[in-house]
Amino acid sequence: MSMADLLAAIDARLKEHGLSDRGACVKAHEINPAVGVDFIRDMRRRGHPPKADKLGALAQVLGVSPQFFVAALLKEGADTGTEKQLLPAVVEPIEVRGFVQAGAWRSALEIPVADRYEIMVPTKGPYSHLPRYGLEVRGDSMNKFFPNGTVVEVVNFSDIGRAPETGECVVVIRRDGPEMEATLKLYQLTDDGNVVLWPKSTDPQWQQPIRLCHISDGQRHYRDFGDRSDGSDTETLALVIGAHLPIGKFPIT
Repeated sequence: MSMADLLAAIDARLKEHGLSDRGACVKAHEINPAVGVDFIRDMRRRGHPPKADKLGALAQVLGVSPQFFVAALLKEGADTGTEKQLLPAVVEPIEVRGFVQAGAWRSALEIPVADRYEIMVPTKGPYSHLPRYGLEVRGDSMNKFFPNGTVVEVVNFSDIGRAPETGECVVVIRRDGPEMEATLKLYQLTDDGNVVLWPKSTDPQWQQPIRLCHISDGQRHYRDFGDRSDGSDTETLALVIGAHLPIGKFPIT
């Protein structure tokens, strides 16, 4: 195992991007909050191989794949134990494509292609073989789970090949002609076959659920508190399977 090769590869990328150890770690912390500001310094001082999820965040900041740094680390031949430790935590990028409103129905907005970006997510998982993408959460109606600004990792139910289940966090869209709106909620299928979308919020204005039609009616109509339209189609589009929350400052009191 060659920590010297890994650190040499990191140093070359730091120089290329004009970043200090600490500066790169601060950026990596925004991607993966588990990365400390002294992550690189600790590698230099202790000589211990890093966890792959942290290395993946640093790789994203420095514009290389996680495998690039892992290859450098294993250049001189890792022992079996170290290789096993690294492999399960390998991460990969997914594209953040748009916004989803955690509140009332809002226009489903796609991020312009030129402004889309990637976040790192674990490679392994129950849906790792399916297409996954990210959506930025806007609003506070789900802030007990996903505060405003969280990026949720989702997979479409059409790719999973099953219907949503009670207790899952889902993205629901409704269409009326050319317009499309979306919302993020907790899904419930009641005993009598009705679909209810629940907010999970500390805000008093987001306590009432959105009630959809009976499941046997194909969810072709919705019934929203104070907002009724019998002409729209609704679809439970995607399942939330992960979340990335940028960490900033918190109030002291």
